Amino acid sequence: MLRIIGIYLTLFVGIAVSAENVNIWGKISGNSGKPVKGAIVSLQNQKLSDTTDSDGAYSIKTATGVNNYTKISNIENISFNNGNIMLNLVKPAQVSIDMFDISGSLLKHELTSYAPAGVYQYKIPSGSMATNMMTIRVSVGGHSSTFRYMQLPNGKHSFSNSVAAGKASNGPGMAKLEAVVDSLSVSAPNFISKKVAVSSYDTELNITLDTSNLAKFSFFLTSVKALRDLSGNVNGFGGDLRFGKTGQGAGLLGADSICSCIAEKSMPGASAKQWRAFLSAKVGPDGKQADAIDRIGQGPWYDRKGRLFANKISELLNDRPINADIAIKNDFPNEDGVPNHMPDPSSSKKVDNHLTITGSGTNGKLYSTTKDCTCSDWTSTKGDGSATARAGMSWPQEFGGFMGMKNWISVWDMPGCQPGVDSTDASGAGRPGVYTIGNGGGYGGFYCFGLNP
Repeated sequence: MLRIIGIYLTLFVGIAVSAENVNIWGKISGNSGKPVKGAIVSLQNQKLSDTTDSDGAYSIKTATGVNNYTKISNIENISFNNGNIMLNLVKPAQVSIDMFDISGSLLKHELTSYAPAGVYQYKIPSGSMATNMMTIRVSVGGHSSTFRYMQLPNGKHSFSNSVAAGKASNGPGMAKLEAVVDSLSVSAPNFISKKVAVSSYDTELNITLDTSNLAKFSFFLTSVKALRDLSGNVNGFGGDLRFGKTGQGAGLLGADSICSCIAEKSMPGASAKQWRAFLSAKVGPDGKQADAIDRIGQGPWYDRKGRLFANKISELLNDRPINADIAIKNDFPNEDGVPNHMPDPSSSKKVDNHLTITGSGTNGKLYSTTKDCTCSDWTSTKGDGSATARAGMSWPQEFGGFMGMKNWISVWDMPGCQPGVDSTDASGAGRPGVYTIGNGGGYGGFYCFGLNP
């Protein structure tokens, strides 16, 4: 056998591999067996990620596309991974590892152990051997694989692989290590996030996610308290809803993020449902006109207490949503399920906060393509009257001369886009010369819809 090893040395052609090269792929599916689109798959230690496509497929690779996990033997499922010998045993087997110097002399009989089926890792000693160049024989059952190994500077390794037949030898026992080189985390809307151990940086990992058990919650009207908290301004955001987002469609994206933050605070985990602000814009994130009615999914939608708001789009396109629970139909609830008309549950006092910005007509689409009815696509706090926000009524006007105004999407142009809260003006017309987004009975609140019930 030593002569055979010597022959391997003369045939050696070095292959250098460096650490941190990754090639992990697979599919993400739900417990129903259907693929999960849009799942975020992240390799924790390497800080790499990918998003699944319509087939639930993902692929995580380093920029070079080269991996350091190389098969040594297909028969015994032995591989080399960044200075580690990896064993993937499909059935129980006797395992041994022997190390030889370049002359064929035994340096160390490292391991003899009977191992059950599973994945194992053996780390090649660093600095403890007589030489950094050696030949290593790995024996599994009645077969053995032999390869030459060399430690190189800068954390690199060099090896060549070959296979020879032989019998596993007996020797002193040595503990085995289950291979865990990293972890993969997976998250997707309406599913419970999962983290799995990664035994190799070159492997296929197919993962099944369990459906989230979150209660029904997919509609609310942002409360004045929530907008004050997130904006850090007692007057709220006004017409600028970017919330830290930049680039094309930043106003809509920021508003979506505001919805998600408020939902998560009310129901931990609810941000996974993907929230959309019911707002239209001349230019959305894709560069095209964005219509509120097309952003919110297909329904059904429920408030924080599980009460039905609407089953489908057609039920929404009415003055008040058809089939909405009678308790919320004429007084839309905020993120906590509290009627926004009476936001303080401990008080019977009603507040005038009915005007809710949408930028939309009664059909749920952009109200005007010629004038600014969206506060410059939700990026402006202008207070000169040049920019306005089209608004609907979260509850029908009950006083003054506006008894017939009750469409929840579109009834009124707010006088401006400046931050401002007006919950006491019972006239409904607002104060002349005040260009805030709340003047006349509002505060810049908007509707939020979840894409999952």
